Amino acid sequence: MKQCIMIDGMEVQYTIETKAILTVLGSVYIYRPVTFLDTIRIVYWGLQRNYGYTFDEFQTAVMKGKIRASRKRGHYPLNVATLRIRNRVKHINKKFIQSKKVK
Repeated sequence: MKQCIMIDGMEVQYTIETKAILTVLGSVYIYRPVTFLDTIRIVYWGLQRNYGYTFDEFQTAVMKGKIRASRKRGHYPLNVATLRIRNRVKHINKKFIQSKKVK
């Protein structure tokens, strides 16, 4: 499976970066749960190319189904991206707690 989505018929890769997660969800320790809108925002931050879409246009296109993951090409669905982000949040929080214990 690949971290890609289809934008205007083109396959575009994205990354789920810790920097984007912290930018979208908040500070060092993340308290709130990850929503689908958060996932869309983090994916937008991690796109290699956005093909001229602003975030609002990108969000609208995702909600309408114009931008989506392709099963035929082996892309992760966006709900799987949400799970991956939740796991990354757990990892970030665990690292923060461990760094507090060391001091």
